[in-house]
Amino acid sequence: MVKVEQISKLLDEELDINSIEDNSCNGLQVENTGEITKIGFAVDACIETFEKAVISGCQMLVVHHGMIWDGIKFIKGDTYKKIKYLMDNNLALYAAHLPLDMHNKYGNNIKLAEMLNLQEIKNFGYHNGKTIGFSGNAETSLEEVKRRLEENNIKTQSLDFGPNKIKKIAIVSGGASKDVFQAVAIKADLYITGEPLHFAYHFAKENKINVIFGGHYETEVWGVKALMPLLKEKFNVEVEFIDVPTSI
Repeated sequence: MVKVEQISKLLDEELDINSIEDNSCNGLQVENTGEITKIGFAVDACIETFEKAVISGCQMLVVHHGMIWDGIKFIKGDTYKKIKYLMDNNLALYAAHLPLDMHNKYGNNIKLAEMLNLQEIKNFGYHNGKTIGFSGNAETSLEEVKRRLEENNIKTQSLDFGPNKIKKIAIVSGGASKDVFQAVAIKADLYITGEPLHFAYHFAKENKINVIFGGHYETEVWGVKALMPLLKEKFNVEVEFIDVPTSI
């Protein structure tokens, strides 16, 4: 019989969840009782995700964006509704934010780098004193990069201000438009992130760099998906990705 504590302990160790300062309270946020036979994986800890997990027969949910940030100050309103729903349905919740972005095997950013077949991959994108993204070399074109992203259901809203021939790409998933500064510093031809910020337009134009905004959600499904075979094999449980896209 597999319990939530065993699964959480493995994830804590594999993701080294205390390796970086993070507003997210990473790890097991809400526990449950009994045996875990099915685990759901999703980007966001929201009521819609919880409901789909329960309908699918999950006893545990692993997410990238958890529900507890900077600790719990009050259990009321939205926080009360979510905790009550989880407890009423005996659904455990585990969250991994920056540790899952930065992981060199299971992380969102390494999976994007592998998707684009980057070579000589290096750490990139400093947050709280550590890197959470990756950069690498490529011999490709801007159109080819967009085609490959679109094949994987990633958006290609872009600022095409750099060269069409792409030799170096930098990646930080999610809400990391500000890291375009670091991409310029390493002389990347293309920076890929999730959602746009207004300032990036003129900065990218003035520094002649391409930027692709792939969608916050679309660039951050990869980490939780990468964890699915790990837990399925280790604990002999069913796994399911629960898709609740936000279009952001």
